[in-house]
Amino acid sequence: MDITKIDQQTLNLLHKAFEIVLNENNIHYKKIGIAEEDVQLLFLFEGKDEKVHVFKWNKASCIGASIGAIAQSVLLPIIPHLRLLS
Repeated sequence: MDITKIDQQTLNLLHKAFEIVLNENNIHYKKIGIAEEDVQLLFLFEGKDEKVHVFKWNKASCIGASIGAIAQSVLLPIIPHLRLLS
């Protein structure tokens, strides 16, 4: 499914896709979240240190892309960092 707009349903689907990618890469977490802030989307990650780490990307980059592709493009570059936090 390609993203045409950022709304609550899209944020929920992104959350689910992020969970899948994290699980496939054996990244453990206490909580994760996806939030919207102005022109950015935020990936919130709480690992074993019980601190919330925030990773941001441009909301406009999501339009026309698939939910799975966005989850992978955001998470794959930070997987090594997330492993240290999990």
